[in-house]
Amino acid sequence: MLSQTYINFFLTKNILKNLVYGSGDHVFIQTGGSVKLDIKNETPPHFSRLVWMNDKSDNVVRFLNQSGEIKPHSSYMNRVDFNAKTFSLTLRNMQKTDSGLYRAMTIGKQEMCVAEYNISVIDPVDSPILNWNVTRISVNACIVDISCSGRDHTIREIHHSNNCTQEKVKSFGIQTLALYCIDNVVVCNYSNPVSWKNDIIEINQLCTPHELTF
Repeated sequence: MLSQTYINFFLTKNILKNLVYGSGDHVFIQTGGSVKLDIKNETPPHFSRLVWMNDKSDNVVRFLNQSGEIKPHSSYMNRVDFNAKTFSLTLRNMQKTDSGLYRAMTIGKQEMCVAEYNISVIDPVDSPILNWNVTRISVNACIVDISCSGRDHTIREIHHSNNCTQEKVKSFGIQTLALYCIDNVVVCNYSNPVSWKNDIIEINQLCTPHELTF
């Protein structure tokens, strides 16, 4: 049986490459998680106020430059942190209703947008289901029909016990279902931009005589 260290290495090399948390200024956050939003430039032009706002017209937080006063919106009270030096905003305990467009605006002689992020708050994926059916073709070999399922989607592959090198990936929306096979280890992986879960089986284990089905 393969060591857990090898399996972890395999997962890191072949599964995490499909896991992306942000693309450009579109950021995905797991429900209940946190996110830090930075402004575009370290030193924005002179301003009297800086406001982080969302597309629901709520001022998430207002910062008065002269006095240094920080005023968070009541709906974000106790779950926002504003850095008065870098002007970054950290949002905690994010919920799906927090999804949307967030902007930072400086207000003075003129208004200027100094940051813009499209945030999507999503749930982690459920655990995938790995099923198989084994057919023996000789004393030391078998064929395994394997299916990898996540939600309403399924990937199916047929693997020979002596030749297991295939990889199949299927994406639907922001979710990805993948079926990997290398060195007789089959991994069914289900992921979205904030999480991944998997189920693993070794084909050699399935091909032992007491586990064969005819």
